[in-house]
Amino acid sequence: MLTPELFSAEQQAHLSQLDQLPLIDLLNHIEATHHKYIRDTAPLLQEYLQRMVIAHADDHEEILPLSHCVTELIAELMPHLIKEERILFPAIRSLSMGQEVNGCFGHIGNPIHVMEHEHDNAGEILQQLRTITHNYLIPEGACNTWRTCYKTLAEFDADLQMHIHLENNMLFPKALAL
Repeated sequence: MLTPELFSAEQQAHLSQLDQLPLIDLLNHIEATHHKYIRDTAPLLQEYLQRMVIAHADDHEEILPLSHCVTELIAELMPHLIKEERILFPAIRSLSMGQEVNGCFGHIGNPIHVMEHEHDNAGEILQQLRTITHNYLIPEGACNTWRTCYKTLAEFDADLQMHIHLENNMLFPKALAL
């Protein structure tokens, strides 16, 4: 995962602005920006990879492992988003408004720990994707679908890293401090 010093100056400035947001506004930003991006982009990635498997898997050994990795990442992310949106985020909203949370999870740190563990798993899959794709380096002679897929994967990777950073390093510490 990217550490703050590895983000661009523009990203660091954006992070600084986000860090100043009230907790509920930060939650809203994460859902409206990063959760929406995953939901919008995941089906596109799956479509690109299905096309690539059909067109290139017989001639390019990296295509099937790439497809499996993306499928695994998406399969992990979709229920992760639901757990955040239906369990953790409502609990954080309630705590931030001074309300008692009567969740089945005990202390708010318990679901946060689970989410951090899932973030670590996603980070490991992103690393596998970077390895398989040589950091999303588009091979010479790649078709338009392949080019679009790698470009989209690189953007997806960057967005997910920002998303995880916001949650692990801003949202979760603030929630634990409530």
